[in-house]
Amino acid sequence: MVKNILLGVVAAAVLTACAAPAQKGVQPEDIRDSAHFVTESIISNLDFPSLQSRLFQHRSACGSAPRFIMDKGETGYAMLVETAEVPESYENVIIADLVQYPESFRAPMRVAFRVYSYYYNDDVQQRLDRMMAAVRTPGVCTP
Repeated sequence: MVKNILLGVVAAAVLTACAAPAQKGVQPEDIRDSAHFVTESIISNLDFPSLQSRLFQHRSACGSAPRFIMDKGETGYAMLVETAEVPESYENVIIADLVQYPESFRAPMRVAFRVYSYYYNDDVQQRLDRMMAAVRTPGVCTP
């Protein structure tokens, strides 16, 4: 009887491990800390629909644009990812956490960007500049 219970527990553990695929490589939650923080900024007179419109405009004019991903169940939080495809590892990808603030009597609507990268060097800074240019000046293509 004890042997059957023990075998059942082991089988359940093995099936659970197989059912939940392990994520490979660096994931966004792995780089959201002060060690990988690059910069932050706020763009005024911008909300998420306007930001998405700018990204569509930039993609249409230049062939590529960062990918906008809303947080599940949240209307004021999103993520901007440098690449159009979903990478297996975010080790070489820049991400920006976004917060949309509503308009108030003290400030216009605005979006805050908090940028992270696993590595940081001149190449990463140039890629970040292109990523932010797609939002700030859509349709202006930079090499």
